[in-house]
Amino acid sequence: TGYLPDADMWRVASVTVRLQVPQPAPAAVPAVVTDRYLASADARPGRRVDLTVGGHPVPVRIVRAVRALPTTTESDGGAVLLDLRALNLLLGTRYGDGAPPTEWWLTTDPGAAARVAAEVRALPDVDPGRVTVRDEIAARLRDDPFGAGPTAAFAAAAVVAVALAAVGFAVGAAAARRARDAEFAVLRALGASRRRLARAAAAEQAVLVALALAVGVALGTVLARTILPLITLASDATRPAPPLLVRLPPGQVALLLLAVAALPLALTALPAVRRHPDPARTLRAPGGE
Repeated sequence: TGYLPDADMWRVASVTVRLQVPQPAPAAVPAVVTDRYLASADARPGRRVDLTVGGHPVPVRIVRAVRALPTTTESDGGAVLLDLRALNLLLGTRYGDGAPPTEWWLTTDPGAAARVAAEVRALPDVDPGRVTVRDEIAARLRDDPFGAGPTAAFAAAAVVAVALAAVGFAVGAAAARRARDAEFAVLRALGASRRRLARAAAAEQAVLVALALAVGVALGTVLARTILPLITLASDATRPAPPLLVRLPPGQVALLLLAVAALPLALTALPAVRRHPDPARTLRAPGGE
């Protein structure tokens, strides 16, 4: 294929050539819609509906329904998410038109989001106010009183619960150790070493502490995933969309569990390092065996 301009070739600055390759257009554009749209349009998943895009009727096939889509609210009549490539293929084939994208989503390397955002905002044909960064939005939402208040209160309640649990375990371990002084005195009189008795008592308390911590972690996880999404609101006092994502960092949870278990286990192992009274004196005391 060749092209010769009418004028002299050395006087032509540039030539624009457009090629169109015919492609089979889809019968309908796949779409994801909200439940509110299904109720408003009296539709259901798998059904075909007609939408108007750029003044052209476009057949759409609903492939899935979700509760909400980002940037939409419950006050809207519903939202529809279309595949842009399939939409432009259908518009170009049937009407010779297209739907240009109005925004671009970029994925950056870890830790490079701020640098990439600064470079994009510095471009001459880009409005800096229209460049949004997910980390900046997350930081703004964390600092928002409607979202930060309930989360901070729940975290403080968790710390207080951990402290109370540690104190309760410690008191229970100390009481159990004191109640078994006479029993340990008998075992020591029979030749059992203090370290062996301390290990036995520590193993007994460790089983109880482990069971209590397992139940506490399970119950705390259920409460956190159930209550936090209900009490956390966006800046306009509405439910955030998408809904709140609750994450429990394993490292911090492990530190809390160690803090709860350390005190009672230390008190249980204390008899192995401190001096004990004479077993005979303990057995002669009131209540001894």
